[in-house]
Amino acid sequence: MLVLNHNEVIKHLEHEAVYSHVLDITVDGKTEKAILKGVQRNPAKFQILHLDFLRVDMAATVKVHVPLHFINENSSVGIKKGGVATHSMVDVEVSCLPSALPEFIEVDLSNLDVSETLHLSDLVLPAGVEVVALAQGEDHNLPVVTISATRTAS
Repeated sequence: MLVLNHNEVIKHLEHEAVYSHVLDITVDGKTEKAILKGVQRNPAKFQILHLDFLRVDMAATVKVHVPLHFINENSSVGIKKGGVATHSMVDVEVSCLPSALPEFIEVDLSNLDVSETLHLSDLVLPAGVEVVALAQGEDHNLPVVTISATRTAS
C-alpha cells in the first residue's frame, strides 16, 4: 500500500498524459515502472479516494486506454456543410510495449463529409500500437466519430 500527497496527486491528474504514461514509483528506495489503471473519486467532494497502479515489464505488451484528440473538426468538409460531429468514443484500448505507449491518438476530421463515419480501423496509429478491439474481428470495427446532417425547418 502506498500513501501519496493528495494535492500532488490532484496536480498530476490534471494532465491527461498521466493516464497513458509509464510512471516511476519509488517504494522502499526501489523504483518500479507502473501505469495508472484506475482512479476512484469521492462523488460529492473534490477528493481522490484510491488509485490503482499496474506494475509493467518494459519487454511485455500492455493494454491501456488512450485518449482520442479530435482535430480539424471546425474545418471538416461535413461541418462546413452544416453537419454535426457525433463522437462515439473518447478513448480507445490499445496494446503495445510500454515504450511505444502514445500519450493520445489524433483523429483528423478534415476530410470527413456529411453521413460519413470514421471507424477504429481508420485510426492512424504509431508504430507498434494496435487497437485491441480490431484483434477480435471485423465485427468489432466500431465507429469513432460520425458527421450527421442537421435537421432543418421546412
